[in-house]
Amino acid sequence: MKFLLLLFLISNNSLSAQTERFISGKVESQKDCSQKAMIWLSYDKDNYKERLLLMHTLVPIGGTFKFNVRPGDYQVRASDEAGCEFFKRFSVKGSDPHLAVKLEKK
Repeated sequence: MKFLLLLFLISNNSLSAQTERFISGKVESQKDCSQKAMIWLSYDKDNYKERLLLMHTLVPIGGTFKFNVRPGDYQVRASDEAGCEFFKRFSVKGSDPHLAVKLEKK
Protein backbone atom coordinates (compact mmCIF):
# COMPACT_ATOMS: atom_id res chain seq x y z
CA MET A 1 0.00 0.00 0.00
CA LYS A 2 2.81 2.41 0.86
CA PHE A 3 4.46 1.59 -2.46
CA LEU A 4 1.29 2.50 -4.39
CA LEU A 5 0.98 5.77 -2.50
CA LEU A 6 4.61 6.61 -3.22
CA LEU A 7 4.17 5.73 -6.90
CA PHE A 8 1.08 7.95 -7.11
CA LEU A 9 2.86 10.91 -5.51
CA ILE A 10 5.87 10.58 -7.83
CA SER A 11 3.73 10.34 -10.97
CA ASN A 12 1.54 13.25 -9.85
CA ASN A 13 4.64 15.39 -9.25
CA SER A 14 6.09 14.62 -12.67
CA LEU A 15 2.79 15.50 -14.38
CA SER A 16 2.57 18.88 -12.66
CA ALA A 17 6.20 19.65 -13.51
CA GLN A 18 5.44 19.12 -17.21
CA THR A 19 2.73 21.80 -17.21
CA GLU A 20 4.77 24.49 -15.42
CA ARG A 21 6.41 27.23 -17.48
CA PHE A 22 8.29 30.40 -16.71
CA ILE A 23 7.80 33.94 -17.97
CA SER A 24 10.99 35.89 -17.58
CA GLY A 25 12.20 39.26 -18.69
CA LYS A 26 14.59 42.14 -18.35
CA VAL A 27 13.49 45.69 -17.58
CA GLU A 28 14.86 48.56 -19.69
CA SER A 29 13.78 52.18 -19.96
CA GLN A 30 14.22 55.55 -21.63
CA LYS A 31 16.24 58.28 -19.89
CA ASP A 32 13.11 60.08 -18.64
CA CYS A 33 11.85 57.06 -16.70
CA SER A 34 12.42 56.13 -13.04
CA GLN A 35 15.06 53.72 -11.77
CA LYS A 36 12.55 50.99 -10.89
CA ALA A 37 9.31 49.63 -12.32
CA MET A 38 6.35 47.63 -11.02
CA ILE A 39 5.66 44.56 -13.19
CA TRP A 40 2.16 43.00 -13.14
CA LEU A 41 1.19 39.60 -14.55
CA SER A 42 -2.49 38.83 -15.18
CA TYR A 43 -4.71 36.63 -17.30
CA ASP A 44 -5.39 38.09 -20.75
CA LYS A 45 -8.98 39.33 -20.49
CA ASP A 46 -10.36 42.53 -22.02
CA ASN A 47 -12.89 43.03 -19.24
CA TYR A 48 -10.94 44.32 -16.23
CA LYS A 49 -13.35 42.53 -13.86
CA GLU A 50 -12.29 39.17 -15.38
CA ARG A 51 -8.59 40.06 -15.58
CA LEU A 52 -7.19 38.40 -12.46
CA LEU A 53 -3.91 39.80 -11.15
CA LEU A 54 -1.66 36.81 -10.56
CA MET A 55 1.66 38.31 -9.47
CA HIS A 56 3.54 41.58 -9.25
CA THR A 57 7.07 42.60 -8.38
CA LEU A 58 9.20 45.74 -8.17
CA VAL A 59 12.26 45.50 -10.45
CA PRO A 60 15.15 47.98 -10.84
CA ILE A 61 16.01 49.15 -14.36
CA GLY A 62 18.45 46.60 -15.78
CA GLY A 63 17.06 43.94 -13.44
CA THR A 64 15.26 40.72 -14.31
CA PHE A 65 12.11 38.92 -13.19
CA LYS A 66 10.75 35.38 -13.48
CA PHE A 67 7.16 34.18 -12.91
CA ASN A 68 6.17 30.51 -12.66
CA VAL A 69 2.98 29.96 -14.71
CA ARG A 70 0.91 27.31 -16.47
CA PRO A 71 0.24 27.34 -20.22
CA GLY A 72 -2.33 30.00 -21.16
CA ASP A 73 -2.90 33.57 -22.28
CA TYR A 74 -1.37 36.39 -20.21
CA GLN A 75 -0.72 40.13 -20.05
CA VAL A 76 2.36 41.81 -18.65
CA ARG A 77 2.04 45.45 -17.68
CA ALA A 78 4.71 47.70 -16.22
CA SER A 79 4.77 51.27 -15.01
CA ASP A 80 6.91 53.59 -12.95
CA GLU A 81 6.54 56.79 -10.93
CA ALA A 82 7.54 58.97 -13.92
CA GLY A 83 4.57 57.79 -16.01
CA CYS A 84 6.48 55.38 -18.26
CA GLU A 85 4.56 52.24 -19.30
CA PHE A 86 4.80 48.86 -21.01
CA PHE A 87 2.06 46.43 -22.12
CA LYS A 88 2.22 43.09 -23.93
CA ARG A 89 -0.20 40.20 -24.53
CA PHE A 90 1.16 36.74 -25.23
CA SER A 91 0.51 33.00 -24.94
CA VAL A 92 2.55 30.49 -23.00
CA LYS A 93 2.54 27.15 -24.80
CA GLY A 94 5.56 24.95 -25.44
CA SER A 95 8.42 27.30 -24.65
CA ASP A 96 9.16 29.78 -21.89
CA PRO A 97 8.83 33.36 -23.20
CA HIS A 98 11.50 35.93 -22.39
CA LEU A 99 10.26 39.53 -22.58
CA ALA A 100 12.19 42.73 -23.11
CA VAL A 101 10.16 45.12 -20.94
CA LYS A 102 10.99 48.53 -22.41
CA LEU A 103 9.37 51.36 -20.44
CA GLU A 104 8.41 54.35 -22.59
CA LYS A 105 6.95 57.74 -21.76
CA LYS A 106 3.33 58.02 -22.95
